[in-house]
Amino acid sequence: MSKRRRTYPFATAATELAFALAAFGCGLFDAPVWVAGLAAVSMLAYWSWSRRMVLNRLRGAAWMTVSSLGTVTIVSIVAGAYWLGLASGGSI
Repeated sequence: MSKRRRTYPFATAATELAFALAAFGCGLFDAPVWVAGLAAVSMLAYWSWSRRMVLNRLRGAAWMTVSSLGTVTIVSIVAGAYWLGLASGGSI
């Protein structure tokens, strides 16, 4: 009998926070937008890998809905963090 692997939600949340902080740092230090885009693509890849067990169970419209909402949310978080970094660049 195989043992089911436990998920570590704290580690997953900490990794996602690290991606958001990286996007904030890109904005803070005036990095080009493509670097923030690279952070967004990396965060999307990590998100799809960390939720692969749930996503593999979904089919059709449910999979597309969850994936598109996750993508929009992640892009919004990274864009917002980059913008906050740009806005606070002169005040820190």
